[in-house]
Amino acid sequence: MPDIIYMPPSDDDAELRRLAGSFIATYRNANTRDGYSREIRRWFTWCQIRGVDPVNAKRTEVEVFMRELEKDYAVNTVCRITGCLASWFKWLVHEEHIVTTPMLTIKRPSKDMSPKQIRLSRHDLMDMLTAAENRCDVHVWALISLLSLNALRVSEAVSTNIEDLAESHWHHTLAIWGKGDKPDVVPLHARTMLAVTACTKGRTSGPILMNMWGNRMSRGNARSAVRKVADLAGLQNKRVTPHTFRHAAITAALNAVVPMRDVQSFARHADPKTTMHYDRNRDSFERHATYNVAQYIAGSG
Repeated sequence: MPDIIYMPPSDDDAELRRLAGSFIATYRNANTRDGYSREIRRWFTWCQIRGVDPVNAKRTEVEVFMRELEKDYAVNTVCRITGCLASWFKWLVHEEHIVTTPMLTIKRPSKDMSPKQIRLSRHDLMDMLTAAENRCDVHVWALISLLSLNALRVSEAVSTNIEDLAESHWHHTLAIWGKGDKPDVVPLHARTMLAVTACTKGRTSGPILMNMWGNRMSRGNARSAVRKVADLAGLQNKRVTPHTFRHAAITAALNAVVPMRDVQSFARHADPKTTMHYDRNRDSFERHATYNVAQYIAGSG
């Protein structure tokens, strides 16, 4: 399915543009707004080409849209697009533009939770933290610290501002806007705070992380920085991305025997099943119930 930029054919679509703008404006996080804007344009484009009303679409029309998506995109991409579409129709119902959402009886695809991330050992993490601290710009050092010690998503890290820093009960804290536009406050380890202080020195407002041109660090800048740090740490043969750090940090918490509930809070997973996938994917056979069962049977005789 081609990515065609939706262009309203006439001024008659002013109301549709207003509705879309009002829907997007309900999300505070800039990355969420950008992503939902893109997916709403995709839906509008599809509807425009086929003569479908994007507000009053029927269930069968939405299903055809989803089937066409499945031909061209991976299942997780389809999940993201249909998730946005579900939010769009839910908002239309809430604002009383439609009576019910066509998504109610549609079976949406399930995310592919199989492990795809390159695994970093604790030694890899330490090597990259050390390389970032000793051989990189302070903003890159702060980025790597936030990704690896707080398991921030890259969009969360680059969106942070100096004004989001605070203290609470003797802890340095950082306010973030997470996935789904959910606010949260995370504590910063002394090592992370050292990096953050270094890159915000002399500034009292604006982005915490900046690129080499003095602008807010973008996700593209962050990906390039991560690749550079991986090379410096001797990991040229591993495809390390910003999300690799999040995966490694969550796995490290599990390996450190942090209780599952606390790991879920650390990762900011809405569903505990998501955290459990990380646990299953780390090959933690030493805790498998078979050993307890065998021991119990042997002792019961």
